[in-house]
Amino acid sequence: MIRADRELLAELMSVNDAVPHVTLAMLDGTFSRQQHAEFGARLVALGNALVARGHRQPTVVVDGTVV
Repeated sequence: MIRADRELLAELMSVNDAVPHVTLAMLDGTFSRQQHAEFGARLVALGNALVARGHRQPTVVVDGTVV
């Protein structure tokens, strides 16, 4: 596994680990507008990185099906 993949997976794990805290803070009203913006930016950046990684993956077609 290359370093970029490890870093991407580490950020994915970090965001995943933060979700319960974020959810509870949103539910009890203690999640500020700034925290919303920052967490949203993390999600967008992670999504963009995952999309970019997907576009870099080699595509193999077997019997007309992408695998």
